[in-house]
Amino acid sequence: MEKVPPTNNPAVLEVESPDVISSELNGTVDKHNWFETFRYKVNSQTYDEANGEPDIVAVGKDFCSRTTSQGITQVFHAPEGSKRIFWISLTFIALALLIGHLYYLINTFMLFETSTEVTIVPAKLLEFPAVTVCNNNMVKALPVVPEFDIPGAFAEQFDEVADYLTMNNSNNGHQKEDLIEKAIFDNHFVDIEKDFILTMNARYGNCYTFNMNGTRKTRRAMPGYGLELWLNIEHYAYDSYELSFYDEGPLYKPVEWIGAVVEVHDIDIEPTPHERGILVAPGTLNRLTITQTKFERKGGVYGDCLDTTDKKPPTFYSGKYTKQHCDNTCLQKEVIKKCCCYLKIIKYNLSNYTTESWSSSLEDRKSGLSNWMECSGSNLTTCIDEDSCWKRIWEKYDSGSLACDNCTDTCKETIYATKLASVPWPAPAYYDSQIHVNEVIRNTLAEYGQIDTNQSYIPLSLYKENFLKVQIYYESLSTTFVREQAAISQFEFVSELGGTFGLWIGWTILTIFEFFEFMSDLIFVKFMSKANKLDAET
Repeated sequence: MEKVPPTNNPAVLEVESPDVISSELNGTVDKHNWFETFRYKVNSQTYDEANGEPDIVAVGKDFCSRTTSQGITQVFHAPEGSKRIFWISLTFIALALLIGHLYYLINTFMLFETSTEVTIVPAKLLEFPAVTVCNNNMVKALPVVPEFDIPGAFAEQFDEVADYLTMNNSNNGHQKEDLIEKAIFDNHFVDIEKDFILTMNARYGNCYTFNMNGTRKTRRAMPGYGLELWLNIEHYAYDSYELSFYDEGPLYKPVEWIGAVVEVHDIDIEPTPHERGILVAPGTLNRLTITQTKFERKGGVYGDCLDTTDKKPPTFYSGKYTKQHCDNTCLQKEVIKKCCCYLKIIKYNLSNYTTESWSSSLEDRKSGLSNWMECSGSNLTTCIDEDSCWKRIWEKYDSGSLACDNCTDTCKETIYATKLASVPWPAPAYYDSQIHVNEVIRNTLAEYGQIDTNQSYIPLSLYKENFLKVQIYYESLSTTFVREQAAISQFEFVSELGGTFGLWIGWTILTIFEFFEFMSDLIFVKFMSKANKLDAET
């Protein structure tokens, strides 16, 4: 068996191995020892002459002489004296600055701040939003109203106002075929009965929503495209009083304004026109231009947002989750729990409160917040203005101190911004030549005493008191995407770390592995020295 020739490097020990292979190459024999190839070798140019092995000091000197960590190399090679002191001082100063810079980088990254990216994407076809329209008058007055203690038609049509607000009676309000005289989408007439669905509202009663399922798309951003509505608010059927929801005072108050409410909102969301609706007056042409904006929030450690595909907090509202619906439900539940009454303006569902009763807290009774002992769904009533309990809770809600922790924005949300321009409508010449009032409306006007029974012409002034026109279309056929993204991504953070280490002490990622190798060499040398001592003792 042939031995491998001894190496000139003392750090590599001479070892015989049976794992020698030979190959015939051009008539010569190539001998290779695989054990020598893969065995662990220590980086060192000097070794302990007594033991024939490298020692720890030798390994350390070798590392200091060749490492790419600039400060260590400069200190090692500098001659003793002022130069070495200079490089030692400079190295420690650089380390101090490195630590300060690292603290700033890590602290900034751990804030998990976000930046916003705004992108405008044009489209050839753009999905149209849902549009909800309501009459300001909740209850349609009868043609002849007898005298009652309650002004107007309220006492005539139902015993308790609360019966109407439970969303169970839509016959008392303005009907779809009466409110919406004509509807046109992208220059095509719309089937009003089929394409408008009833959505009850606590403030306005009967409301009607177009495109709730989101099937409609528009191809132009100009008048004549989008949705055009001809509305008859039936001012002649207004009651002179309406329900009071916010103001202190009696349950009924005089009607403040005449007209309709239009809300543009995302599809499959229960509308809240009393919160987000736009008021339009009779005798006007209203152009409502809209822009579509889609928000994508980062969520996770970067902020609170709700992924509605995973979960949806329970609310009193149908359709997709919104933060406003959640906040309203939270407020209503707190009022019901604390005050044993419910707010008229906010939707509620008493089915959750009919099976068991609950008691007010002793603390609330002592403070005067609660004036009741035990409550259940059967004795819940509407909150009255004289009760201070719900007002205190409302104040907490307004100030943001009411605990609604589970109510957050959705991670993905579509918002429609609107701009309204109104002009008097119709002009006399246009009215005389282009507008023809149908027989049904003429008969209704005669029934309410607005015109004579055999009168065929409707005066322009009477038409302006009752009719209005709304055009809803896109300002531009494009979508604005607003995306939250990490202000410092993980990749950028690692790059910043690398730049910082390189700036102050000249490190790269390979320098780190040099230190790992150095530590492994030290451990190996220490282990071998202990092993040799044990062998010598035995």
